[in-house]
Amino acid sequence: VLAFDTATSSCAIALWQNGKVLAETQKFLERGHAEVLVPMIEGVLADAGLTYHDLDLLAVTTGPGAFTGIRIGLSTARSLALASKLPLIGISNFTALAEALPVSEKQGRKSLVVLETKRADFYACLCGEDLSLLADPQAVDEAGLCNLAGGGPLLLAGDATERALPLLAGTGLDIVTSSAGTHVNPAIVAALANDIKNS
Repeated sequence: VLAFDTATSSCAIALWQNGKVLAETQKFLERGHAEVLVPMIEGVLADAGLTYHDLDLLAVTTGPGAFTGIRIGLSTARSLALASKLPLIGISNFTALAEALPVSEKQGRKSLVVLETKRADFYACLCGEDLSLLADPQAVDEAGLCNLAGGGPLLLAGDATERALPLLAGTGLDIVTSSAGTHVNPAIVAALANDIKNS
């Protein structure tokens, strides 16, 4: 499975097979995803000694995130799928980030994934301990974020964690910041897409 994410300030790619990462790469950049994405994909394939003909599935993140980054990722994925006649599955950034949260950190806590909008608001998604949705993913302002968090212990994750934490801490909530990465791990995107394909 070849999976990649360009929805945020990260351009990340992984080649995944049966639970193992065969090759991966990541660059952090605010813009320029279009210039680096295909060379990075080809570099990952070369590192693994594979070609597009060896792939069984393509997976890409669908956001939320920067419009231009999402468009680049989706259009590239669609072009590759058409050219190579491979199935393509999209995975939301919220789903991929929530799936990466360590089980030990989720215990007894709701999980709030907050993503940057590059504006004053946030993209936010609230999940239960079992990752079931407690509220629909949404764009919220500062007050809306605090209302969404509600009461009870909270696990905070996502690339807007640093900006959201002081706001939420002011509400007196018991908050833990996740040790998981703030950006999507494309290997998790690959695994989720593989599960969907085989379900």
